[in-house]
Amino acid sequence: MTNTIHIRLEYEEALEAKRDILSSEMELIRIVKIMKRYELLRNEELRAKIKLKRKALEFNMDIRKLQRALPEMQIPESIKRIERENIPVKKERYERDLELELREIQDKLNSLQTR
Repeated sequence: MTNTIHIRLEYEEALEAKRDILSSEMELIRIVKIMKRYELLRNEELRAKIKLKRKALEFNMDIRKLQRALPEMQIPESIKRIERENIPVKKERYERDLELELREIQDKLNSLQTR
């Protein structure tokens, strides 16, 4: 035998409880709609990724066919050596540019703080 307890609520309390329940239901329905929209977008994204992957594979196959069809280019050793020598210089220049930009930003920050 179960013991049931009845609680008497005032009219305002019952009305507020009813409003809370209805607003909770509305929020749950909104959440379900958002979840369904997310699922649709996620499926669309997956289809787009699959299509992109397929296109990339086709592109790679076309590149390989083209590489096989074209004659291999012979680069003189002197040009190869020049290319190898230029790579570190570009990296150093890029790093110097970054350092210069960092210093400029730091100077701007310092000038803003002194105002």
